[in-house]
Amino acid sequence: MSAKIIKPSTKVLLKNYILVSIFIVVLIYAIFSSRGAWIFEEDFVPYLILDIAMILLGAVISIIGCWLLLKNNYYEVINSSVIHHKLKAQTIYDFDHVLYIDKDYTLKHKTLLFYNEQGKSLFLVLDKDLELLEIFENRCKKLLTKEEFQKKFPKVKL
Repeated sequence: MSAKIIKPSTKVLLKNYILVSIFIVVLIYAIFSSRGAWIFEEDFVPYLILDIAMILLGAVISIIGCWLLLKNNYYEVINSSVIHHKLKAQTIYDFDHVLYIDKDYTLKHKTLLFYNEQGKSLFLVLDKDLELLEIFENRCKKLLTKEEFQKKFPKVKL
């Protein structure tokens, strides 16, 4: 059986990345700009140009980062697991290690929330057709009900 490729929702990825983009622009502006010195200077044009250039540089870096994020972020579904490719990193989520899927949270936030055998919560951005959720529900054979999971991991709050 060949691997199936699923792309996470662009809308949800962008929503998560927007805060990082704003931080990048503000950081570049704070480090390299004149920090508003042009307000107090008679010859303000060089300072104003520097400020505008730093904002544009931050925006360009954010756009390139966003493009790389969208292009190199996908899930590869194979028989026994899902491999999440993020830029050059890969994370493997084995279906046999998934004990509980929080469907309410998943549908509300468009982000798959599931718990592994150690009771650790893991998140994956869903695709727009919710195909990843369906695959997890069908292939995870050790899924517990909410009550069973709470008994096994009483410290985990669902």
